[in-house]
Amino acid sequence: MENQFVRTERKEGVFVITMVDEKTRNALGPEMTDQFIEAIDMFESSPELRVLVLTGQDPSFCSGANVRGFQARISQTDQYAADFPAVPWEHMDPQHSLKHRKELDEDSGNQFIPWRLWQIQKPTIAAVNGFAYGIGSGLSLSCDIRYASENAIFSESFVHMGLIPADGSCWQLPRLIGLSNTFLVQYTGDRLTADEALRLGLVSKVVPHSELMPTVMSLAAQLANGPTYSMGLIKYLVHQGLNSDLRANLDSARSAMALARQTVDHREGVQAFVEKRKPKFLGY
Repeated sequence: MENQFVRTERKEGVFVITMVDEKTRNALGPEMTDQFIEAIDMFESSPELRVLVLTGQDPSFCSGANVRGFQARISQTDQYAADFPAVPWEHMDPQHSLKHRKELDEDSGNQFIPWRLWQIQKPTIAAVNGFAYGIGSGLSLSCDIRYASENAIFSESFVHMGLIPADGSCWQLPRLIGLSNTFLVQYTGDRLTADEALRLGLVSKVVPHSELMPTVMSLAAQLANGPTYSMGLIKYLVHQGLNSDLRANLDSARSAMALARQTVDHREGVQAFVEKRKPKFLGY
């Protein structure tokens, strides 16, 4: 699929989505959002596509949200800015939230993509090749695995515009790097180099820039040749485990195991082991 803001490629079960907008360094705007969601729909609906790789056109992964529409919304905030309480949590009351539902709905498109990525029932890998600012960082966090080029730079930059991370990173970062580090990077919006991101646990591997896509595609091919249905069940259990106790997770694992035992891939895996050969998994 060839769109103005999203380029896709299929290669042996791997589906690569590349964000493309040279003028904004791949900022996520309405047009890119629509094309992004279309690409995700295509990936999810195809049994032949078994692993998703997300990256951006050099020199950026995604520079954040496209701010072209911010100025218009700024003028609208003046009419109720004086009513803001000194304690921001008061604005989280459900009754008060209804007052500003229209403003929130206008921004829901960009926020929806991290959720779509998070919910994909197949392996996903972010190849962070450059700037990953704001929601760009959030997109990478929504993928299962993150590999970074030595040129990658991360920033929770929302605070620089008086905003908050509405892309799920307030939920994801504490689980990855702990509370103190989360507050530090989100309060300051400071840039993190690839090595700093690796030290904190934001990424799994840092490689030379020229080796990023070959390294990611090698991993993606390995996963695409694996039992991706089982990986989808693993993903479900890992996600559930973030919000449940051990007993509940064990109960779910019992159900997931019953499903896995019914798959063609399980039968193939056992047969390949007995015959001392490499299994040929089909993803179901």
